[in-house]
Amino acid sequence: MHMAAIITFAFAFGSAMYAFTNRYLLVIVVLLFYIILQKLLFWHRRQKLFHRTLIEYGGKSYRINALLDSGNALVDPISKTPVSIISLAVFLRMFPKISADKILLNELEKCVTDGHYINCQTVNGKSQLFVFPPDKIQINGTTVQSMLGVSTQNFSNQKYDAILNTKLGGII
Repeated sequence: MHMAAIITFAFAFGSAMYAFTNRYLLVIVVLLFYIILQKLLFWHRRQKLFHRTLIEYGGKSYRINALLDSGNALVDPISKTPVSIISLAVFLRMFPKISADKILLNELEKCVTDGHYINCQTVNGKSQLFVFPPDKIQINGTTVQSMLGVSTQNFSNQKYDAILNTKLGGII
């Protein structure tokens, strides 16, 4: 049975039934209680997926919010390291001198030390993803080994700037 339903049932037949003598008011209060509890439980579950992340590269630090995503199990075939995906906006903050044409023409290997392209499968089909090693990644204070892949899109409507690899879930 669903956690919110169990708690609502206990609330309704535990004390609320005696506190509200008007049946209609009792139903309204129990429904509101259930809806609020649903929202709180959903928010709590989602918070476990979001992680404060620190990326260090080129002597600079970048603090971002990252989502641990079970759909990202990408591994760099060269370094055998999990790949976490950063948004285009984060990449451009890290490399402000790189122009859009370099990104669109897949010429980032010339601009970023030790970076290379890998083949990957996305929701939209097969594509090339540029990956590079950061100097350091810390997730919730724990240092992890991960390459960074550059998304050609921003995660604009989301509350995160990166998608962490599922293999990092056991470390953080």
